[in-house]
Amino acid sequence: MTDWSDTTLVRIHDDYDREMSDTGAPLDSRLGRYLTQHLNDLWDEDRTDPKAFLVWAWHVATGPIMSPGYVRKRPDLGAVRLTQSQEDGRLLVEIETPVGHGQLAQSVRPPYSAMRDWEIDRYAYSSDGHHLPLQAPHDESQPALLLAATLRLPTDGWTLHQPAGKWPVEELLIDDAKNALAVAVAGVNDIAGHRVARLIGSGGGHW
Repeated sequence: MTDWSDTTLVRIHDDYDREMSDTGAPLDSRLGRYLTQHLNDLWDEDRTDPKAFLVWAWHVATGPIMSPGYVRKRPDLGAVRLTQSQEDGRLLVEIETPVGHGQLAQSVRPPYSAMRDWEIDRYAYSSDGHHLPLQAPHDESQPALLLAATLRLPTDGWTLHQPAGKWPVEELLIDDAKNALAVAVAGVNDIAGHRVARLIGSGGGHW
């Protein structure tokens, strides 16, 4: 399992997927159950479209449909989604994240005194002890200014997996989905990881 880092935003939990299967058989997959349950959500004409298939597989493999997901986002991020542009159909990565006041450059921080900020969720867990999720202030008797950012990036350089479109057995559908998701996870970390790091990671406040 890959540890979280400032530039690792998403990762795959394949071992957990097999451990939580119904039968424990080598080919049994928790992801497979969810894919087959939601296959009717994928239009027939989209089953051979690499972008549409990936968007569908990502939606199924992440929360709230799969919880915990086959693909998991770093705990401090609000959301990591794949979508298609309504303008030209290109594949986009969309990342939502809370942004603390201290992660902004000094010159653009809020001009208010005693204004509350995001707080670390004290009941949350992160495998590395860092990158903990943030929440609204526990003490709501004071004003708060809670900032967030949405980063949208095109994925034009990705070489997407080509799905078969017809899957006579569930294992073939699972293979197509896992291959497509592996490309996306590597791509998200590659094109977005360094940008998110400069926003909320060790480089925060210096962009």
